[in-house]
Amino acid sequence: MKISQNLSLLCVAVTVGAGVMWCVLEYSPLKHQHEMHLGSTKQSMAEEGDSHADSGHVKLSEAQLQASDLAIETAAMAEFVTALALPGQLVLSTDREARISSPVSGTVRSAPIQIGSKVQAGDVLATIESAQLSDASARYLSAKERLDLAQSLFAREQSLWQKKISAEQDYLAARGALAEARIEAQSALQSLMSLGLSEKHARALKAGSNLARFALRTPISGTLLSKDLTLGEAVGSDKPLFRVADLSVLWIDLAIPVNDLSLVRAGQPVWVSNKSGQKTKGQVVFVQPELDSASRSGSVRVQIDNAQGAWRSGEFVDAMIQTDEPKLAISVPVSAIVMIENEPSVFVKGSEGLAPRAVKVGNRSGDRQEIISGLSAGERFVTGNVFVLKADLSKSEAEHAH
Repeated sequence: MKISQNLSLLCVAVTVGAGVMWCVLEYSPLKHQHEMHLGSTKQSMAEEGDSHADSGHVKLSEAQLQASDLAIETAAMAEFVTALALPGQLVLSTDREARISSPVSGTVRSAPIQIGSKVQAGDVLATIESAQLSDASARYLSAKERLDLAQSLFAREQSLWQKKISAEQDYLAARGALAEARIEAQSALQSLMSLGLSEKHARALKAGSNLARFALRTPISGTLLSKDLTLGEAVGSDKPLFRVADLSVLWIDLAIPVNDLSLVRAGQPVWVSNKSGQKTKGQVVFVQPELDSASRSGSVRVQIDNAQGAWRSGEFVDAMIQTDEPKLAISVPVSAIVMIENEPSVFVKGSEGLAPRAVKVGNRSGDRQEIISGLSAGERFVTGNVFVLKADLSKSEAEHAH
């Protein structure tokens, strides 16, 4: 009897204790803190899903695209030209450049042409007074006089010999003297021409004229690029005094990797551009048959028209050599392609967001890459800093794996 009373009291005590504990948990602040923590965690997870990858897709708003330096473009069939892109520098055409020095020693008396002036072949650049030229001119005039005299004597002796008046010995002596006079006159003329005088100007020399005055002329038409002399300066043949170049044509010398040399040949069209956006078209005029001994690369020369003077020698440019015939193809900027699982891929925009898609690439043309398969005309894809998308995708896959 006493034992059963004790058991009843124990049951009542347990029941009352359970009730008190329930009241404490129900109305305690700890419960509300726990609920708030669960609610904020769910909200955070929902918000995170709006701007991150979800099951192979990346979702970004327009603002997030712009902030990440990304843009959306539409794939389309267009003319695609396979081209080899190379950097280069404009240089003067050595076929159209002249470095002019004085062939005679003397003193500069005049040099009226200024740097930057347009000149025509034969224009006088400077006048030089030369004792060397004076001696050579005097020698030529003397030889010319002796030749005239020898011709007269020969004509006389020939006439007398034919009339049987004079001996044959006199006739032969006059003929020999004439031959010697001709050789001497021709030698004196060649000496004058070696000093820069044209045959026309040399033959026009006359006794009593200023035999020491030499006119230094430009052999080509073009622009005077440099002038290195002053009035009264003593000059000789060891120093270039003027540089004249025809700037209507310029060259670009390009270094090409050995693996690409087989793609290039003379006559291929080349598109040229500079940093300011200027563009022009040229062509390959020469492919060097030897490799550079230091870099072991090939060399190609491109020629462009510069009749308007828009391009300058020394300017750095980008050249694209067309290596194949134009064709219709889908192409994307190189910046749109990223390697995912060792395959070239592009991020394509769909209803669920941006998803990577493996593509098969073809030829490259400058900053464009041909797409053979994997992307269709009309589909929208991402260009720009696509590595951001790859990073988001990798992060999401790692979180799902945990």
